[in-house]
Amino acid sequence: MRLVAELAAPGTVLLCVANSLRHRTERLVGRTARGDLVFVGANTGALGWLTRDLGVRECFEIEDPGFVPFGGKAVHAPVVGAVAAGRPVASAGAPFPPDAVRRTPVAEGDIVHIDNFGNGKFPFRADGLCHGDRLRVEVGGRRLEAVYGTRMMDEEDGTWVVYPGSSLGLHELGQVRARGLLDLPCAAGHRLRVRRAVPRPVRAGDQNELERRGG
Repeated sequence: MRLVAELAAPGTVLLCVANSLRHRTERLVGRTARGDLVFVGANTGALGWLTRDLGVRECFEIEDPGFVPFGGKAVHAPVVGAVAAGRPVASAGAPFPPDAVRRTPVAEGDIVHIDNFGNGKFPFRADGLCHGDRLRVEVGGRRLEAVYGTRMMDEEDGTWVVYPGSSLGLHELGQVRARGLLDLPCAAGHRLRVRRAVPRPVRAGDQNELERRGG
């Protein structure tokens, strides 16, 4: 949802009907504060990143007709059609508090997306890393030798690179001119671990600080 929102034109309606939860949640329709995008979907966490980053101008709980076998078709789709036809979002139901939109927690190293090039996007704090630093990455049951870089294509073909990504402020793990994670047994939701392969030498100033702390 959030990746699509980056390129969506104002007024675009984003519909998400996937629900991996065992229980039935609220059905929501709303509009973002930035981008003027309409979102429709179950309150499962799929809307969380979208509403956190773009804000919520208005949000409503779609009138609940009770359980139906395919709510995405019988309940959500008619709302999408009505909004696309010009009806106000508020006509779909009762006001819903934006802070009650569920968030899906994402920890460092959690893969949130693997694109068609096999590049995995994940949160990562690169504190202290410099271009060219050697890394070890554990992902999909494999240990990969990688390099930290600011531009992936500067490296040789087949090299694994961790680099600042192009979307959502995330880092990416990719393989230069190769299939990357597409050939590994991992997917969105899996976690990878990145660590420096060769410890950086301790400088004099760092050693003094360690001694001051009793290290």
